[in-house]
Amino acid sequence: MTGALVRWLAGGVLIAVALAAMAAAVTAGVLGQAAATGCQASEATGRAGTGRTFASPLHLVPGRWYEVGATEYGGPGDPTSGSYGSIPDPSESYLPAHPNSFAELSTLPSNPAGHGAFTFADANALGNLPYLTGLRVAHNGAQMVLYKRDIGYGQGPGQTIENGQPYRLDVWWQAAQTLRITKTPVRIELAPGSGAAVTLEQLPEQQQTEGGAGGCESEPALGATPLTSGVATRILPDGLAAAGEQAPSAVRAMVAAGNRLHEAGYEYGAGHGPSLNTLQAAYDCSSAVSYLLHAAGVLGPAALDSTELESYGQPGPGRYVTIYADPAHAFIYLAGLRFDTVEDPAFDTGPNSGKPGPRWRAYAGIPNWASWVERHPTGL
Repeated sequence: MTGALVRWLAGGVLIAVALAAMAAAVTAGVLGQAAATGCQASEATGRAGTGRTFASPLHLVPGRWYEVGATEYGGPGDPTSGSYGSIPDPSESYLPAHPNSFAELSTLPSNPAGHGAFTFADANALGNLPYLTGLRVAHNGAQMVLYKRDIGYGQGPGQTIENGQPYRLDVWWQAAQTLRITKTPVRIELAPGSGAAVTLEQLPEQQQTEGGAGGCESEPALGATPLTSGVATRILPDGLAAAGEQAPSAVRAMVAAGNRLHEAGYEYGAGHGPSLNTLQAAYDCSSAVSYLLHAAGVLGPAALDSTELESYGQPGPGRYVTIYADPAHAFIYLAGLRFDTVEDPAFDTGPNSGKPGPRWRAYAGIPNWASWVERHPTGL
């Protein structure tokens, strides 16, 4: 299987390994608890601290979501993985009895298990989480709280998801099938002690932090935005938008930015002086488009006007993002849904029709009252 896990729980090896793993779990628990309080550098112990890893450990901060890679293991499609986790508690180790299980993976460049050198501390992709740490895992419009009962090697160098994150967890096959995980980008958050899960509409805003060894990985700020299955952006009854769970993280960041502008007013020339890092009370058409581009990290902090947007990025429509501009107006489509300041019911049949300001607009086609120049950000 991809990301095959290392197994020790066989015969007399179980007792010796369980004792060693239990001692390592105590050390890892202290490290994990320290990392959870902030983004301080916190080197993993053991082999993971030797500098021979291909990615930095990700130390999770409570209340923050991260997009990482996840794989599936176990079950009929992967019989060689076995049915036992590495957790030293026998009542928790039989994974078919605990389908809500995941394994923390390693960021070592090669699998040392054949030499008997793979240890608890080597499974450092999530900063050596203690056993039974709960993670809320969201994918494809669904989420579950999973608990660490296993550890293993991983995907190896060069195998990352779209945002450059490596595969950091392996999900036991029963939970993986519910979440539709095979070799997949997922979003994870440290679960509260109660294990209670919130809905995707209540995801907390994701902060952007410094990356690097032993620190928090840098992620685009996605914002508190709903997710929907697939790639397309969809308008909701309240006029906000749901981002496609399988859309690139940059697109989801732009959808979140559009939702933040939902209550902003329209004013010609507004939004062109202040930095796009700050939220203003009003925007015009081109500054609103610029705000979304800036949120995705594809435009600097200064807003462009509609004429400048005619030459922005690459020519033609993009796969996910297309800007429409002429000297007098500009709007943008994100994965099929238009964001525009024009409230004319002739070009908006959705819940924001007739409401001024930068909002999501539902319309069967492209507004045709001008000859638009089509542009798109590189890669989108």
